Amino acid sequence: MTGNVETTITGSTIIATIKNMSALGHIGQKILLEQGVDEIKPDQQYPYTLRSDIHEAAHKRFGDDALFAFGFFQMEAINQGRFVEIMKVPEEYFKKNIGQLDSEDEIVAEKAAEEMFGVMMNMSDSLLKKATVGPYNGYGCYIDKIDRLTYEMHGIQAARIQHEANFRGAAYAMICLYLANNWDISIEFDREKSKTGDGWTEYVYKVGLTRKISGKSLKERWAEIVSEVKESLLKAVLADSEKQTEKTETIAKNLGKYLPPQIHNAFLNGNYDTDIATRRKKLTIFFSDIKNFTSTSEDLQPEDLTKYLNEYFSEMTTIALTCGATIDKYIGDAMMVFFGDPESRGERADARGCVEMALKMQERMLALQGKWRNEGFANPFQVRMGMNTGYCNVGNFGSDQRLTYTIIGGEVNVAQRLESASEAGGILMSYETYAHAQDMVEVEERDAIKMKGINREIKIYSVIQRRSGGNIKKKESANIAMNLHSQKSEGSELADLSLRMEVMEKNILGLSEKMNALIEKNGPSE
Repeated sequence: MTGNVETTITGSTIIATIKNMSALGHIGQKILLEQGVDEIKPDQQYPYTLRSDIHEAAHKRFGDDALFAFGFFQMEAINQGRFVEIMKVPEEYFKKNIGQLDSEDEIVAEKAAEEMFGVMMNMSDSLLKKATVGPYNGYGCYIDKIDRLTYEMHGIQAARIQHEANFRGAAYAMICLYLANNWDISIEFDREKSKTGDGWTEYVYKVGLTRKISGKSLKERWAEIVSEVKESLLKAVLADSEKQTEKTETIAKNLGKYLPPQIHNAFLNGNYDTDIATRRKKLTIFFSDIKNFTSTSEDLQPEDLTKYLNEYFSEMTTIALTCGATIDKYIGDAMMVFFGDPESRGERADARGCVEMALKMQERMLALQGKWRNEGFANPFQVRMGMNTGYCNVGNFGSDQRLTYTIIGGEVNVAQRLESASEAGGILMSYETYAHAQDMVEVEERDAIKMKGINREIKIYSVIQRRSGGNIKKKESANIAMNLHSQKSEGSELADLSLRMEVMEKNILGLSEKMNALIEKNGPSE
């Protein structure tokens, strides 16, 4: 039973932890801020969970290799304050017994190494007991010899069991610091024997020493091991970096589905201002929706409706983006886009781009309708479109908490009105748009309308079809054919026409004479 007394560790231990992680960012400082801790003082006690939370944040990002490295370098960081005298003990023993430790006599060297290992474990035991305050009285470190140069090491610490790599790293550093030039050291975590409780965890490891004379000084061998640990840490950091890059790319890709590509790219490049601000600009606005969508959708199963609606929006969106449109929003079955912001090719080019987009959408819908009929969609969607060119307010609208990049103004309402007045499969545009695209489309002028908030009469044009080679209005095509034929036989046609006109004149004169005679015979009507 540990009761309600809080388990604490020294501030110097936490400072050492934060210092070791400083090269990887501000992980430690962030945890302190989250828990309302402004400053850590070396000689004060703090909840052990503070260090555990720092370890957890690092573990989630960088894994066991990082925690091992942090533990490995922590021994150097805590060699201060109240721990200085404790850490002098193994150093003094090493200096006195260096001859035996480096002895060519295997039995002598083995005995010295085992004694050195015991001294280091005693130091660890003292450090853990001195650093930890709490109701649990079992903190410390001890070893049991289970075979020749094989030991079972127990470390009882105020920590979480999933952070064992940190303790293992500290133990490895401590042993290597004095034995690495003549011995290979292995430390294996035994999860089954390890256990944890309220404010404590007992780590159990199998430690093995294997005689291996490196031929290098202890200092040289230590430098090699430090390099190996740093390399392992670097690999963990690079792996995290790749993972974070992939995560960022995924988030960016998903975010791009909610933002116009132009705004999305500006965000990623750091070139977009999120202030609440608008500007007045001449744009071409486009609206489309599905005629009789409600009644059409009632005849479809929800799954089919979702399928066809998603396909429709995907196809239309692809065309819009290809033509340079900024997609403002989807409103149910309606679609609102505009040309001219945040990027503009000029008023005329923007308007023509919008008209080209509408024509491509119209053409694509014909293909989709045929496809859908073949799939059993008897009455496929019929789309109507409207567009207008005029000045709008464009920019960020909303609050400090949430913004929407959109456009507002009377000219937007004109485009929506034209869309709602359009026939199924049809396109209506205002004169302001048509003026820029007269060579692109054949149109039919409709009755002008008045709208509230618009101080001009709105001239309306209905697009008959695209004006381009091989796709001209049938009537015009027929006229062209007749003109070509007349050019080939102009003389004979004119002569024939003159003769027929003479015959018609004689017939009319004859008919007139007969009518006059009839009137004289019968008298005028009363």
